Order: sequence, then C-alpha cells, then structure tokens
Amino acid sequence: MSIRAPGLCGEHFENENLTLSTPSDFIQFNPVQLSATVPENTTALREACSTLADHDLHTSYSGTDLIGSNGNVSVRRTSGFVITATQLPSKENLAPEDCVHLETCANGEARFHGAKLPSSESIMHRHLFEIFPAIQAIVHVHESNALLYSEPNRTRWAELGIVESAQDIGGGTIEVGQATAETFTTETSYVILKNHRPDWDPGRTGTVVIGRTLEEALNRTLEIHKALKQ
Repeated sequence: MSIRAPGLCGEHFENENLTLSTPSDFIQFNPVQLSATVPENTTALREACSTLADHDLHTSYSGTDLIGSNGNVSVRRTSGFVITATQLPSKENLAPEDCVHLETCANGEARFHGAKLPSSESIMHRHLFEIFPAIQAIVHVHESNALLYSEPNRTRWAELGIVESAQDIGGGTIEVGQATAETFTTETSYVILKNHRPDWDPGRTGTVVIGRTLEEALNRTLEIHKALKQ
C-alpha cells in the first residue's frame, strides 16, 4: 500500500475510515505506508514532546490556516526509527497513534508503519542517524529568536556549544540533513538551522540536538533553553 502527498505522482491511499493526506509543500518525499500498525514503547518520546511543549519549544501553529506544531522528536529502533507524525495540532499529551515507525528512507521514498504520515523532517532525522551511528535520539525544536540572537547570548555561543549552519536551511529535503550534519562540530553541539522558520512564525528558529539517549538529547535542549533565559 502506498500513499503519496498531493502534487506527487502515485495513488492517494484510503483504508476504511483511515485517510492519509497532506499538502505537498510539507512533505518533500514520497511516503509509503507498509502497515497501519502503531509503534510500541513510545511513552518516553511522547512525554519528551509534552515537556518541550511546556517550555514553548514545540508550539502550535498560529496566524495561519494550516494545522500543525513546530518541532519533532525521534528515537532509533533496530530497524529505522520512530518519529512524531506530521501536522499534529499540538505536541502535548500525544497518543501512541501520533507516532510513526519509519523503517527505511532512501531515494526520496519513506516506508513506514503507522496510522498517520511521518514528520516532514523525517529525511533530516534519517540522515543524522546514518552519519552519527552512536546516537539514539534527535530533538528538533523551534527556539525564540529573542533568546538565540540577543547580543549577550550570541557572545556565549562558543561557551554553550551553540553553532549555526553556514547556509539557510529550509525543510524536508536531504539537503537539510546534509547541511545539519555538517554543522555539528561534536555530538554535543546545539545546532541552529539558519533561517529555518515558517512564514507564519518568524519569531522562532529551528534547532537540533542529538544524543546517545533520548534523555541526553532532551536534557541538552532544555539546558540551552534555560541558559539562554538567564
């Protein structure tokens, strides 16, 4: 069974009461549903998303008719990884079906198990897992520009391990993953994705943290957030 975003060639998949579709400007790859099976053991991932939302790092979209929320979290599995689904209205109190097991991602095609489409940033996550084989989790949030780019905080970037990509980074393509991976100077870097922000939320910019555990990636993200607020 395959499902493809409108605007991409292929069939739109409908299964009984399940309808999977999304605007093509969100998902820049071909999603192929292998099954509607919801991934197991996602409690820690979903709780991490709620924690990030509580700190305004996974905010819901506003000022637009589009439905969704910023950021995503993924955890490596023996085969592929589990990631939050695309266009979730909120990242707080997610249900198990709000997670997707992305089994393989290659040649512009993402093959997954789940009841919803995978995050539009799945290709970036796949590339980071490939480039950094020791990491087990990735946290992508949208941090306040007022915190990231204030003059006092910019002088602390080196101290805090904050680095910014040399080029502008959009979303949803293999180039995003490559540019992000190239920006990491160490696995503990806090990477700012330069100008990675939607038109309706210009006050926040995307950032990425990787970790050998989900707890490590989450704590690193929150530590930087708290340090920037000091």
